[in-house]
Amino acid sequence: MKCPKCEQAMEVVEFGTEISLERCSGCHGLYCEREILARMRDEWLTETVLDTGCAAEGARHNDMRNIICPSCGATMEHFQDEEQSHITLDTCLSCDKIFLDAGELTDMKEVTLMDHVRRLLSMLGR
Repeated sequence: MKCPKCEQAMEVVEFGTEISLERCSGCHGLYCEREILARMRDEWLTETVLDTGCAAEGARHNDMRNIICPSCGATMEHFQDEEQSHITLDTCLSCDKIFLDAGELTDMKEVTLMDHVRRLLSMLGR
């Protein structure tokens, strides 16, 4: 399978017995099922072990459009993360898989005071 962003080979990586996903050998983006993402958010140290790429390189891929899902060939859509709206996830609506650019898992798991302020403002409609 090839990366939907840089077209390099994807490699299967595992964290314990419950988390298995694919990581790009080039840009180090992560590709997984939605339920795996939820597990990674809850599991301690997944970002340290799995999110090995450079966040600056990952940021260069953020604005790519018309990403093709490597599993089913559908065009992936951009969605804001529900908990941290400054993070945009590439999501396949056909097979429910998600691609995270390098650094995004780490960013998701590092909830800062500013993240709490952003969430409060979004709840207030500002």
